[in-house]
Amino acid sequence: MTYTDEPVLVKPARRWSAKVIGGIALVLVTVGGVLSVPLYQNHVEDAAQRARRGDHKGALYNITINDAPHALELGWIAPAFSAALSPAPENGTTLDVSGDFGRETLTWNADKKCFGPGAARLNPYAHQKVKLTLRRGGRVVWSDTLWLYGVPAGHED
Repeated sequence: MTYTDEPVLVKPARRWSAKVIGGIALVLVTVGGVLSVPLYQNHVEDAAQRARRGDHKGALYNITINDAPHALELGWIAPAFSAALSPAPENGTTLDVSGDFGRETLTWNADKKCFGPGAARLNPYAHQKVKLTLRRGGRVVWSDTLWLYGVPAGHED
């Protein structure tokens, strides 16, 4: 047997294995996902509290149609969705609404001065995004995705 004075280089053991790193990442993603739900709900509830409100207790938005300013209120008549537009639209104008509740095309109701009420029954305290498309004679004159904010807690009339 021979011996030598030459040093033998030994590779140091890995500090973090791929399994440990993957496990930590999975735990962090899971905890982040669980915590993000109430934080997001709190954010939406705060936005609903700050939203301007109209006559039907719906969120009020300033929009522009054909370079003219309009006020659009996304609200309710009874438990159904409605959308009031001021000034009133021209005859033959329809509003396409789509959201978690489905898709509807609403016509202008001159008696109630709004589009609708729709057929879908909505919870007036829930919040959801809706895609809106205003059409006149089959031509799109305005389209956007807006929040249909429910009536904030403590503001029932």
